Amino acid sequence: MPLAPSANNVRYNGTGRTYAGAVGGSSFDLLGDLENLNFNLSVSTDKMKTNLHASRATILEVESEREASLSFGLREMTNENLKMALLSGSFNALNQSASYVYQANPTLAADLFIELGHMNVFSTKLTGVITGSLAVGDTVTGGTSAATGKIAFVGSGYVELVNVSGTFQTGEQVYETQDTNYITPSGIETLEDVVVTDSTGAIRRVQGTDYSLDPDYGYIRKLSTGSIADEDVASYDHEAVNTKYTWAMSASSVQKKLIFASDKNDQGPRMRWTFHKVQINLNGDFPLIGSGAAILGVNATVLADTTQPSGQEYFKTEIIG
Repeated sequence: MPLAPSANNVRYNGTGRTYAGAVGGSSFDLLGDLENLNFNLSVSTDKMKTNLHASRATILEVESEREASLSFGLREMTNENLKMALLSGSFNALNQSASYVYQANPTLAADLFIELGHMNVFSTKLTGVITGSLAVGDTVTGGTSAATGKIAFVGSGYVELVNVSGTFQTGEQVYETQDTNYITPSGIETLEDVVVTDSTGAIRRVQGTDYSLDPDYGYIRKLSTGSIADEDVASYDHEAVNTKYTWAMSASSVQKKLIFASDKNDQGPRMRWTFHKVQINLNGDFPLIGSGAAILGVNATVLADTTQPSGQEYFKTEIIG
């Protein structure tokens, strides 16, 4: 007598976790939240047709190939996920310490961006009444805050600083010589700008008129319609930035052991699939610009793991509970 139909046998809106590790290994990385995970099994055959009749009917069909594969979308850009999907080697550190640059002379190209060599660049502007005289190159100190900075430009009623340490306060004396040469700031701004001046520091070039700047990545472009000269200098602070990099497609192939475990609260049978050996291949576009989540598409071909017992070389499917 056949079993009665049951909705408990229907897997619907499946969820679960996928783990990846070394082939033959017993420790695994969690791939994180996946966009999807699909399994495909195909069988190819060769057919022999009769030559006795015009119908050319099939008289023999012989299996020629079996192929199993997985496809999935990686949502989480972890180091291990990227190494696997981009066929790359290890990640390397190239960290930037917080520091400053004073009156560097970059080789600029008209209407083309060049790299300053630092990311997250900025300057500090103090606006207020200047008493006495302040000069480019002076180190100034906050009378109350004890913050310090180096003057990169002196304008009418303001100074621009780099190598800033600490936090200046409005209303305090920011002095080169206390009670003699100082500015009393009424406004303090952190600018997404670099201080570009002539070589003496006397003439300030203007962002948007003389140059364009991408402060996040430290790209600067000299505008041919502006007044920048080859001798001009740039001063700025830059934040600490932690950077990791990997050389993609440097690995000849990436093979992994994959395990999918369905969530125990899913509708339908609770399942675990163990794929002993799969070869990872990139699949499709990875949207660097676009709407929604950037999903890294991956295909994985199921290979025979010849270290497994005969008949168990490919994958195991378990129904639990």
